[in-house]
Amino acid sequence: MKSAKEKFVKFKAQLKEKWKHRREISPLHRIYYIGIAAVVLVLIGGLIHQSLAYGNFTVLTSIEKTDNVEVNYQIMGNGLLRYSKDGVSYSENLEETVWNQSFEMASARAVTRGNYLAIGDIGSNQIRIFNESGQVGSVVTSYPIVDIAVASQGVVAAILSEGSSNYIDLYSNTGEQLVTIRTNISDMGYPLDFALSEDGEKLAVSYLNVQDGTMSTTVVFYNFGSAGANEVDHIMGTFQYDTIIPKMEFLGNNTIAAYGEEGFAIFSMNYYPELVREVDFGREIKSIFVSDKYMGFIFRNNTENEDGSESSEDLYHMEVYTTSGRLYMERDFDFEYETVTNTDQEIIMYNDTECVIYTFSGREKFSYTFSEPIIRLLPKNTEDEYILISSSAIQEIRLR
Repeated sequence: MKSAKEKFVKFKAQLKEKWKHRREISPLHRIYYIGIAAVVLVLIGGLIHQSLAYGNFTVLTSIEKTDNVEVNYQIMGNGLLRYSKDGVSYSENLEETVWNQSFEMASARAVTRGNYLAIGDIGSNQIRIFNESGQVGSVVTSYPIVDIAVASQGVVAAILSEGSSNYIDLYSNTGEQLVTIRTNISDMGYPLDFALSEDGEKLAVSYLNVQDGTMSTTVVFYNFGSAGANEVDHIMGTFQYDTIIPKMEFLGNNTIAAYGEEGFAIFSMNYYPELVREVDFGREIKSIFVSDKYMGFIFRNNTENEDGSESSEDLYHMEVYTTSGRLYMERDFDFEYETVTNTDQEIIMYNDTECVIYTFSGREKFSYTFSEPIIRLLPKNTEDEYILISSSAIQEIRLR
């Protein structure tokens, strides 16, 4: 009995010791639990931030607007671009210019991707390439420029026009010609729009065809990397549409959206292009806005009853889709906007004096009436901060 009792006592002591050790948290486990708690707090903080609504703003920086000519504004990286037919400047804060470059262009068009900027003289032959440090390259094209695009590492694509032919040219960020392809309007059609992938290797072009008074579109996919090296003219595939496709867009590096007048198509292009989804709205699209995650479409509602009286419907209907073509959000709204733009988190609409900002979940985040006309409202890379350009000032603001 004594032996059995001793064994029991010993077992009990071992059991207590075992559970004692299990209750002790090792440094590794402590880090793990702290990490879990931190993630939970971040998620809770994000949800709280997403539910916030703002009705005013704080001016962080303000300078007088002294531009005497027509100047365009864009965000590039963490700074503000100002460009016109006479040149371009870049500032990382409103009070100090990082660099500026003079040039003469009759019709300057600027496109940005990441930290690169390309400015082309549409209808002429000049392209300038910049990053946050200043000009890094320039191009004099062989034929007049129709349109340009830029990739995230500064590769520039240009569509050129020469009589009955068009050319697709690719240039490095220093201006070296990488590729040139000739297409005939009689065979392929006239290029309406084109899109360049993030890595600068893939290109999607919509060509307009007119035969016997009937218009159609051919969407052509090119790959200028190793995948398209052995393909004729680097063409990876084509798709035909009995409608006009006036806008093309890369959503990431391997997903392409083709926008028609009343619908859209999504393609994947990991190698050869494949149709993923088509959506036909059955009514005309008024506006399109696109982020890396979502595509948004705005339609005008029929606000008139059959007897001519006004209906109770709001002016507009908005639908947001994922990049796979699935409906994510829809809502009606009554704001008479003139401009719509977006970030990855929100949709920004404004007219001369008013602004409304929605989240992609459809919640109204901000509504405000300004005291003087708005020229541009540009979202910065910092959340809730914007560049507000009015008739008299350029201001950096934060919502509150």
